[in-house]
Amino acid sequence: MATKKEMDDLKRRFISVETEEERNEIGKEISAAIEQNAEEVAAITLSQIKETNERAQDELVRNRLKSVLPAISLSYIAKTYFNKSRSWLNQRINGNTVNGMQAKFSQEELRTLDYALKDLSEKLAEIRVS
Repeated sequence: MATKKEMDDLKRRFISVETEEERNEIGKEISAAIEQNAEEVAAITLSQIKETNERAQDELVRNRLKSVLPAISLSYIAKTYFNKSRSWLNQRINGNTVNGMQAKFSQEELRTLDYALKDLSEKLAEIRVS
């Protein structure tokens, strides 16, 4: 019987192999797990794919914001658009661990952040000093 922990371990080992022989050995272990219970392994694998996708999405948000973060007020965005603190927003942007879990944006919060950035860009575009 394959468990999520066992499959995560196989995944980590597979990713970090240095030789083709090691890769083949881990492949055999994965094949054996599939033979024992293909549906269970498929469900675990789907869960791993979803986790990887979420981490990639979080990293994408961080990378997109990296160049503008020094130029904008996180306190203003947090308070005005989320009614939250700067630290709350910062935790989500950086993926910090809060109460034992990784802080991340919900889909609704991502839409709010998109709106906030668009709204700020429109306000900046309207400003003329001369």
